[in-house]
Amino acid sequence: MSGQTFNLLREPWIKVRRRDGVVTEAGLLELYERATEFTDLAGESPTQDQAVFRILEAVLIRAMRRHNFFAPDSDPVDAWETIQGAQELGELVNKYLVEHEARFDLFDPVAPFFQVADLRTGKGEHPDASVLIPDVGPGLFSTSTAAARSRLPTAVAARWLIATHAYDISGIKSGAVGDPRVKGGKGYPIGTGWAGAIGSVEILGPTLRDTLVLNLPIEELLKDSRHINADLPPWERTPDSAAPRAVEEVHPEGVVDVLTWQQRRIRLFPSTDGKYVEGVLICNGDKIQRANNFADPTTAYRYSSVQSKKAGVDVFFPKTHDPELTVWRGIQSIFSEDATEPGQDKKPALVSQLRTDLALPIAQRYGKERTMLRLTGVSYGTQDAVVSSEISETYPVNVRLLGDDAGQLRDTAVRVIQRVMSFRGSMSWFHKQLLVCAGASPEEAPTAPVQAWLSALETEFVAWLSYLGDLPDPQDAEEEWARRMIAVTRRFVEQAVDAAGPRAAIGRSEQSEAGKMILHSSARYETWIMSKLRENLKILKGEVSAS
Repeated sequence: MSGQTFNLLREPWIKVRRRDGVVTEAGLLELYERATEFTDLAGESPTQDQAVFRILEAVLIRAMRRHNFFAPDSDPVDAWETIQGAQELGELVNKYLVEHEARFDLFDPVAPFFQVADLRTGKGEHPDASVLIPDVGPGLFSTSTAAARSRLPTAVAARWLIATHAYDISGIKSGAVGDPRVKGGKGYPIGTGWAGAIGSVEILGPTLRDTLVLNLPIEELLKDSRHINADLPPWERTPDSAAPRAVEEVHPEGVVDVLTWQQRRIRLFPSTDGKYVEGVLICNGDKIQRANNFADPTTAYRYSSVQSKKAGVDVFFPKTHDPELTVWRGIQSIFSEDATEPGQDKKPALVSQLRTDLALPIAQRYGKERTMLRLTGVSYGTQDAVVSSEISETYPVNVRLLGDDAGQLRDTAVRVIQRVMSFRGSMSWFHKQLLVCAGASPEEAPTAPVQAWLSALETEFVAWLSYLGDLPDPQDAEEEWARRMIAVTRRFVEQAVDAAGPRAAIGRSEQSEAGKMILHSSARYETWIMSKLRENLKILKGEVSAS
């Protein structure tokens, strides 16, 4: 890396969306200076945006530590209000960045950003730049031909470099000279990037500045104040070599460390003019400890009864998002009450802190603003060596719904989700019986109609979450959901009965063990499923009709 330069502070490379909807690029200095003018990141993929956002959050935390926003004796409410109201915040962050400007050059010959300058294999080979872009289905991230992707504009490569550290697949990597773990020229699997092992939860504010402030784990940062000197990002540490921090897995030193985790060692090979990246070498980096690693405030943690029994202590792993039930399982996890007993899952620290004294000032500032929750993650397949799909869902959840005052509404939402998940089985059985009525003998129920029903119900659920933002009476909220679920379900049931046709309407008879003749007809099972729906919703006194 000689002669070329790309300064991430001053060159435009982060894709952002302005308030007027226009997408543009900004360098780090411009981004923090104009953070109130941008609404969100707008890169090539949701996971890329999430990876870049983690870096932006880490920069903000380090800058505020530099200016003593997290003094050990600070009150969390006072600290948050000071940060939120700091007019000079962008200026302070940029002052911090300029102090470390030398470490933000993408092609620095000694300490290139997020890379190892002399990384190489024994044969001195490396693939072209296309290896930075995940292969998820035909052309999912492609804005150009495969041939054009063999070299990437430097700004694009910078974004994908960060995303690769966060979400890279597992599998065999190129063996780096100087890595003691390499065998036969190969680096054997040490797992995916850390962000790929978690289900990220992000609170979105009206501007990018608001989002950065809303996602500060204030209580965690004050709690970890003793470890400030160790909790450093790569640009404040001695530059990495090909060797890992340790041969075995490593526990992060704190929030900043985990937000900027280097699960890989990477080297970019630029064109002679520095305008493109033509080659990339990706090798193994620092293997992160996954069990009982609570450093990341953006993810929930699931209790593992099997591993806990084996280890003799409570063991938790980061909780990932279910790609098929993201809204249901994600909101259920976030809205459930804090764990009070051993063996219960833990919510993201970002969410838990909204049920402390911080809830009031945050609600006072953002309770009437447009705030949302974004869930981001990756689903891997085949030993985590391929990306099956990206998960990115955004829901209209007002911050007031996450505070103590909205506990009953959250309970209502959790009950609603539990009932939907329970009723899935009834809908599945209903569709199987329609096939029986028409003369078929299916071993399993068809999945497509149930999934279509669930998808339509999800749309209603998201709209209902928006309705909850006005903090209605919990009983009214439950009845409103019942109306929505009944309307959707009735429509799908009627469509299914029509699609089953005349043969299912006529039905077929069967003699029971007691000798009684039973008629299996679509009309019978239509009545049955609507009765189960009334039972599921616990409708009383005809207040909400399911007929």
